[in-house]
Amino acid sequence: MRRLHLAFLILVSWSSLPAGSAWACRYNVLEVGFIDLGIEPYHLLGYVDQSTPASLVSTFEDQATIALIDTNVKFELVRVERDPNHPALEYLSEHKITEFPAAVLVSPDQQSRAIPLAGPQDSFAARFSAAVESILTSPKRAEVLSRAAATYGVVLLIEGPNEAENDIARIAAQAAVSEVAAQMEFMPKPIAHPPEVVTLKAESLRDEEVLLWSLDLKPEDVNVPCAAVIYSRGRWIGPLFRGEQITQEHLERILFVIGADCECGLDHRWLQGTMVPLRWDQTLQEATAKSLGLDPESPMVKMEMISIIRRGMGGFSAPGIPFGYREVEVGSEVATPIEFVEEEEEADLPETTAESVTPVESAEPVEPAETTEPAPPKRHEEVPPIPEGVVPTHQRSTPETQPVDGEGPTATPVLGLGLAGLAVCVIGMGVMVFMRSKKS
Repeated sequence: MRRLHLAFLILVSWSSLPAGSAWACRYNVLEVGFIDLGIEPYHLLGYVDQSTPASLVSTFEDQATIALIDTNVKFELVRVERDPNHPALEYLSEHKITEFPAAVLVSPDQQSRAIPLAGPQDSFAARFSAAVESILTSPKRAEVLSRAAATYGVVLLIEGPNEAENDIARIAAQAAVSEVAAQMEFMPKPIAHPPEVVTLKAESLRDEEVLLWSLDLKPEDVNVPCAAVIYSRGRWIGPLFRGEQITQEHLERILFVIGADCECGLDHRWLQGTMVPLRWDQTLQEATAKSLGLDPESPMVKMEMISIIRRGMGGFSAPGIPFGYREVEVGSEVATPIEFVEEEEEADLPETTAESVTPVESAEPVEPAETTEPAPPKRHEEVPPIPEGVVPTHQRSTPETQPVDGEGPTATPVLGLGLAGLAVCVIGMGVMVFMRSKKS
């Protein structure tokens, strides 16, 4: 009889679940984005040669070890003479570095940036400490991270020199976040706060050189407004939109993915994007836990999310491999990118007739040429096709169209679920009565 009661309770509980919830992922893309797997960090390469004093080399390593705690930057000391074949030496010639100690920052996407350290040896510790801080934080970056930790995400709008163009881009960005906010109630999981627009003024570009570099920009190259979507743990997802590319539609297409089910069908390499260089301290961690209602650093939660990401990436190599630079490609098929320019008109070709074709008298059989599949899209250059259902198709009800209780399009699924639950209850009660009467 106890087994019968247990089976009955399971049936009733299962029948009371909303349609689809039994199979949906527990997390959305936003939540999974707060996990740092450590497989694609930034690398801070410190270069020394034979003339570098041992005390300075020790300072180099010790300060880097302490300063880079709770960051997504890993330090590696490169002794120039000891390993002439070290792959990191190519950055010395690229940045014309001839004096040591020196440093170069390398991104997960293989961009590199020389870190100025030149100066007297007795003040090296102070210079290096300031250089590391400039890598990890800046005023606007701190604002973006704090808002991304507490909200749905951020549209970072980088202003150009033309105010009229900036206004057009600002209107598009604001319209996109407003539309996403209006659709949040229809998403798989509730999110506490809608996305926001954070503006980087043109006069502040020099203060944010590392942030811009991580987005593949330089201050002098910002001739038109630019926009990037950043969410969760400082993750840049999708392309960098420039000028006329900044439209409500393009921004919405990226933003809606953040609120989607974590197993929405998109490759997690693209979903995870690239983190900006950052220090993820206790303040940001607490803001995240408060916003999500769960702690992404909890061992159980983290283990489950890592399993989801591993499946979405098809597995990944172990983290921590020194100088493990690689270019990660997304997907297995060519994705349709967002089209930013109009297609060129086809050229008029002369009509081919039978008389105009010259026959080939002794044509030898030609082996078919080897076909190579085109490279899949890079994560910040193209947008893969968004699976059906990721972008909500619902419309917020207005007072004129608000359904009355028991009427309208929302009544049918609710009524159906209620009747199904009632039917299970009736059948279960009938079985219980029959078994009791049979036993007596």
